[in-house]
Amino acid sequence: MCVMQAINQDKPGPQGNTMHQPSLDVFMRLAGDLDTEGRYLFLNALANQLRYPNNHTHYFSCILLYLFNETTQVERHAL
Repeated sequence: MCVMQAINQDKPGPQGNTMHQPSLDVFMRLAGDLDTEGRYLFLNALANQLRYPNNHTHYFSCILLYLFNETTQVERHAL
């Protein structure tokens, strides 16, 4: 199931709680704690997983959407 779909199911309204998943914590921590070059390589590795339409591609597209959804405007500019 897509991370974004799972999150949206838990939301009673526009400001609902997000679902806690350890893998999302790892992705958020890496995206936030790496330096500029490391963040570039990390996001490039995620983007390289977007290939043919299958479960693997769907998972990584949802992860990228989650990362951009959960970051602030300043962090998005850095990403």
